[in-house]
Amino acid sequence: MTRPIVSIVTPSYNQAQFLEETILSVLEQDYPHIEYVVVDGGSTDGSGEIIERHADRLAWWESAPDEGQVDALNRGFDHTTGALLAYVNSDDTLLPGAISEMVDEFGANPELVMVYGDALYSDAQSNQTGSLPARDWDPRAMVRNCDNHVVQPSSMWTRAAWESAGPFDKRGYYFFDFEFYLRLSALGPVKHVRRPWATYREHPDAKTMDHLAKARDYLRFADEFLTSDRLPAELRPYVREARARARVAAGNNLYGEAELPLARRWLWEALAMHPPSASRFSLALAFKSLLPRVLVRHQQLKRRAARA
Repeated sequence: MTRPIVSIVTPSYNQAQFLEETILSVLEQDYPHIEYVVVDGGSTDGSGEIIERHADRLAWWESAPDEGQVDALNRGFDHTTGALLAYVNSDDTLLPGAISEMVDEFGANPELVMVYGDALYSDAQSNQTGSLPARDWDPRAMVRNCDNHVVQPSSMWTRAAWESAGPFDKRGYYFFDFEFYLRLSALGPVKHVRRPWATYREHPDAKTMDHLAKARDYLRFADEFLTSDRLPAELRPYVREARARARVAAGNNLYGEAELPLARRWLWEALAMHPPSASRFSLALAFKSLLPRVLVRHQQLKRRAARA
């Protein structure tokens, strides 16, 4: 039986510290039909030289200014031909055998539009530091709680799903993949496999550490995507609850950065929008946001020092 081509895209910008490990984790997979694309945003840290060392094994690559991660991903997928698609950010890696196992899942059930597995946390020195289990596929719960159950570097989807539910929204910062997963939920079955297929790196420069940007994207996700016709019709009854929970999450991120007035505004908006979604935690957070900024910052610094 002919096995399908798997197209993998890696977007990168100034992550030379991790990039070669990512590239090798793809090129050293045991699956024979991988089409690999690397899209670098014009890095100045030597990333281009790293990519050039492996250029003979890449289907396409470039290093030029772009409009960010989502733009790089969309352009990368434009240069692919595979029947199955995935992406691996330049600070994550695939675990050995991951691609073969993902492809086997599609072979066992041709109706699948996506499979995803679990992951392992790693640190800046590539030490594995813990498990990152995904949660079972449940689009309704994902919308209601404004919470993505999919571990992105361990996910793979079909070309047909990409053509129907893609590309990624370039306005997105953190939730563009979540939006894509919700859009493809209307296309067919999705399977969660309880097995780690990737590493997810935690380090100070990871985008997950940018709490202000993440908070803003919660609101964009809630007020633009969830209220649009891009959300499948069967998920729309949960939009009001989801928008409230997004505000709670955004407020929590902003409180962590001592951005108190905006945190307070979004937490109270959540209470007005959908009171059951404003848990005791969010109400306590709203009241705590009335504290002077200097006191909040002092408390945060004490907690960080205690963890160090």
